[in-house]
Amino acid sequence: MSNPSEKMCYLLDKNIARYAIAGLRYGRLRPLTREELGTLAFWRMMEEQNASLFISHVSLHILRRLVRYAEVRALLDAVDVLWPTRYYTRWTRRLQETTGLTREDCAQIALGSFGSSSDGRILGVQYLVTYDQSLTAGYRNHRDALDRRLHAMTVQLRAPFDQVALPHLAAPDEFPGV
Repeated sequence: MSNPSEKMCYLLDKNIARYAIAGLRYGRLRPLTREELGTLAFWRMMEEQNASLFISHVSLHILRRLVRYAEVRALLDAVDVLWPTRYYTRWTRRLQETTGLTREDCAQIALGSFGSSSDGRILGVQYLVTYDQSLTAGYRNHRDALDRRLHAMTVQLRAPFDQVALPHLAAPDEFPGV
C-alpha cells in the first residue's frame, strides 16, 4: 500500500542479503555466483533509481551481530528495516494455512503486506525479492486464494490497513536492466 507518489519499495529476503554480502566480500577473490551477480546488479540498479530497499527486522538482528564486517555495514547503510504492524501475525497464520509454506516464508510475505518502516512512512512493499524457488512457486500457485483471503480480511479493517496488498515476488535478475 505504499504511497503511489513515493518511490518503489523492495523487501530483500535473508538470502538476498547474504548474496549481497558474499558478493561484496568475495568479489575480488573468486568468480561470483549467478545469485551474487544478480543481487549486486539489482542493488546497483535500485540505487540508481533511488528505490527504497528493506530488510526484515529478523535479518537486522542477525546482521547487527556481524557489523564488524565492512560488507555488512555497507548493506545496512543501504537499507531500511520493515517492522511488523498490527495484523502481521494474523496474516502470517492465514498465509501458512492457505499455502502450506514454512512459517518463515509466510512471515516474509506477511511483512511485505503488513510491514512498516520505523518512521511509519510506508505500509507494505511492492516487491519481495527472493531467489527462493519453493517460496516463489508456492506463493504463485496460491496467489488467487491469497488475494481473496486478504480482501476478506482487509474489508473489515480500518485505514490504513484496509489498503494493504500482496507484494509481487521476483528474483533480482527478473527486473529489466539487471
